[in-house]
Parts: sequence; structure tokens; C-alpha cells
Amino acid sequence: MQDPLMDVRASLTTTSNADGTLVASQTVEIQHKIDQVIADVINRGRDLGPLVARKPLDQLSYHWVLRTYLSDGTNNKFQVYADGGAGTPYPSKKILQIATAISYRADYEVTGLMIAGSSSYYDALGDEASAALDELKLGEEKMMICGEETSAYGVTSGFDGLLQCMRWHSSNGGDTEGTSANKMADTDTMFGNTRADSVLGKALDVSYVIAGTAGTSTGVLELKHLDKALTQSNKKGGKGHERIFFCSEERVDEIDQLLQPQQRFKGTLNLEGGFTLSTYKGTPIIGSRFMDKNGATNETSWDSTTDADNSMYLLDLNEIQMRILAGVDSQHVMVEGDVGGTAGYNRADVRGGYFKTYATFVFRSFNSQVHIANLTAPA
Repeated sequence: MQDPLMDVRASLTTTSNADGTLVASQTVEIQHKIDQVIADVINRGRDLGPLVARKPLDQLSYHWVLRTYLSDGTNNKFQVYADGGAGTPYPSKKILQIATAISYRADYEVTGLMIAGSSSYYDALGDEASAALDELKLGEEKMMICGEETSAYGVTSGFDGLLQCMRWHSSNGGDTEGTSANKMADTDTMFGNTRADSVLGKALDVSYVIAGTAGTSTGVLELKHLDKALTQSNKKGGKGHERIFFCSEERVDEIDQLLQPQQRFKGTLNLEGGFTLSTYKGTPIIGSRFMDKNGATNETSWDSTTDADNSMYLLDLNEIQMRILAGVDSQHVMVEGDVGGTAGYNRADVRGGYFKTYATFVFRSFNSQVHIANLTAPA
């Protein structure tokens, strides 16, 4: 049987009772319905994170040994000897690298009122939890690309990301560099060792291709820069590895414009989910919205954090990893009452929780990575 109140309303000439009033009209009752799918204006997709291998870590710090070189030009392991000639063993020089895991998390909280008031059409708690998980992954992506550089998209106290790892001191991927203007002279400590070390630091220098004229002006991106980057990486052991060109979304557009007249070089790569990527000589070109503030320029001297889209990278993914401590990777923790940890006798009427990860970002080796630097920002 129809509700008596609805019988009364149906007999009246009303448009809606949404605001508690009755308005003269020749129409029927209008009921408000809310779509259960929230319109989201945030692009939550990640570009780098899914491409980097996630490996286990069973202690607080990840330790690995990096061989700096097999020979130094004088003390060579390989030589040609006369019949019966003696050989001298020359041990490789090695450095111990250390990366310490950090803790990061994303919290969410929903009031009891919201849960009760929306339960018939909307899972408020589940939606907030899903949004928090997305935020955790986006925060990690920002650190992977910009580290703790807050003038870009980095996060305070985060781990070193591409912006810090893709630098050099005085050599081009370990090769002696004679041109002073090409030397960035970066003195960062990378995983426990400094690039400024005159011998061992060469192992921490990425390879580079410099556009424009170092010490004078930036230069627009040209296909020859992509070619040189691939050649540099090939010569440093990256040939046959899984590699990507990584740049801003605006730079991807610029590359597409360069490649259109050169169709013999352009290809596409079809991925699961219907995604299609452009490639250059078989190497995928990946754009990220968090790369448009990564840059290194030298118009008078090197500025390794210009925040103005002056760099793109050729990344050797075989040598880049996320190390996850004790399997804590996007782990969910549910909290009853105030998520902030208020004392039990002073609980707020809320439910929530957080997602957490214990991890660190690792460059196992540097020389096969290539930084295309001193670029003019895309138009």
C-alpha cells in the first residue's frame, strides 16, 4: 500500500519536495538520485612505477657492490704475452653501496554521520580507502621522479629519485671528460659514496648528451640527441637491456612532431588495456606529468635543478629497482576511532585507516643511464 504521505503529495500539484516546499505546477513528484560513481578530476595513472621492478628487502638497508672498472688503461686484466710470459693479476676496484628503506603512507578517515547518511547508495569508507591507496602510489611516483626536491614534485624526507640520480661530476658515464663546461661537478652522495671522489666517483656518473652549447645556451631537441643517447648507453653496457626514453608529456609532443617526417624511425608499442606508445628505434617513449620540472642547464654554470623541463632521460630499467622491506607494500591498516591516534576515552566518531609502504629506490649502476641535458623547454 502506498505511503499515506505520498498519497497526499501525489494529489497535489507539485514539482519537488527537495527543499521542503510545494510549488504549483502540473507535474509529479521528483526524487533526487545520486550516481554512485564519483566524478574524479585527478589523473591517478602512473607512468614510471609500473615499469620498475619491485624486489624484496629483508633488512632495513639494501647493500650491494658496484664494480668501478675492470682496467684503468695501465693495469689491465687482459694482455698479450710472449710464450711462457708471466701475467700480473689486477683485482677490480669495488665500492659498497647502501640504500636505507623509508616509511611512507596515505591516511583516510570518514565520519560516522557520513557513513550512516550514505550507506543506501554509496560506500563512503570504501571510496576514501581507494582514494588513499591511489595517493600512496602517486606520492611514491613523485619521489621516484623528483626525490625530495619540493620545488618540483618531490616530497620532504623522501628518497633520492631520478632528479638526483641522473647527475654526474666530471666524467661522461665513467669516461674522462676534457671539456670543463660539460662537467656538472655534482657532489651529491649517492648510496653512501660521493661523486666527487676522483677515482671511485666515476662509477656514479651517468652518461650524458648535451644540447645547445654548455656554458652559453640551451638547445632545442633534435633526433641526433636521441641517437647519441642510445649509442652512449650501448657503449656502457645497456645494449639489449630494457630501456625507455622518459620525459614530460610536452616533450612527448615535441618528439612526435620531430618523428612525423621520419616515419621510418617511428613505431608503436601496444600494451595491455588498449594503451599505445610511440617508440624510437624500438625504444618506448614514456611521458610523465611529473617530469615537466626536471631539468639541468648550463648557460653560464650548471644548474642541476632548474624546475623548467630542460631534461629527458634514457633509462636502463635493468639497473633500477624498488626494494620493499619485509613485504610491506601498500599494506592496509584499519583503525577504529580517530585515525590520528587520540586516546581511547577521547575517540572521534570516525572510521578510517591508512596504507603504508616500507621501501627505497635504487640505481644499481649509473653509467648506462643517459641524461639529455641543457634542452630548451618545449614550446
